[in-house]
Amino acid sequence: MHRISFLILFLIIFTVDKVEALKRYKFSLAFENSNEEDYVTEKFFQSLVAGSIPVVVGAPNIQEFAPSAGSVLHIKELEDVASVAKTMKYLAENPNAYNQSLRWKFEGPSDSFKALVDMAAVHSSCRLCIHLATKIREREEKSPGFRKRPCKCTRGLETVYHIYVRERGRFEMDSIFLRSDNLTLKGLESAVLAKFKSLNHVPIWKKERPESIRGDDELKVYRIYPVGITQRQALYTFRFNGDAELKNHLQKNPCAMFEVIFV
Repeated sequence: MHRISFLILFLIIFTVDKVEALKRYKFSLAFENSNEEDYVTEKFFQSLVAGSIPVVVGAPNIQEFAPSAGSVLHIKELEDVASVAKTMKYLAENPNAYNQSLRWKFEGPSDSFKALVDMAAVHSSCRLCIHLATKIREREEKSPGFRKRPCKCTRGLETVYHIYVRERGRFEMDSIFLRSDNLTLKGLESAVLAKFKSLNHVPIWKKERPESIRGDDELKVYRIYPVGITQRQALYTFRFNGDAELKNHLQKNPCAMFEVIFV
């Protein structure tokens, strides 16, 4: 009898569509097994897909994974429980305030959220292969017998810098040329856009995103960063501190290689 009851309970549990069940509730508890930075699982993302507001116990940087400001309630410490519960009660009783927390569903998530989620458009094994292949190519290019195009060309007062750029998630690079009188962050972004537009480039994530947030055919740069830094640095911490730092980077790194994230 007990075995039959357990089997029935097992079948009930594992035939329930979790996302469909969550859709019935305004809030869902996304309590992770570990409170480690970047440890964010399907518990959080299923809540977003269901359209409820996640109440999270987990990664201290969970707000970096939020689709917009105010879309996640975070219990950082035990002392936060009372204030989060108060917020939940307020949102539950005030439809306008509650809907404000879900505006991202209608207006689209933030660019930072798109840039984070789009990374999954390329399988982690493929990303590892790209990283290893890039390291191998860098080593080959440092060998004495390797021949490559000049990294810059100077004529009179003008210097043209030869740099390489690829979309995140791809291995092959494309050449871009920057003149010394346009050696600025804005100039770099304009040159990258012009190059990829001329190639009729389609971002890797285009077919992976839900149709509602694919956008039009216009390319939009989210971040340009040197090849070799981590994705955490690329998404959250790396910035060229002005045009002078970009120029210094190009002078110190002949034929500099960059990655671009389109959103």
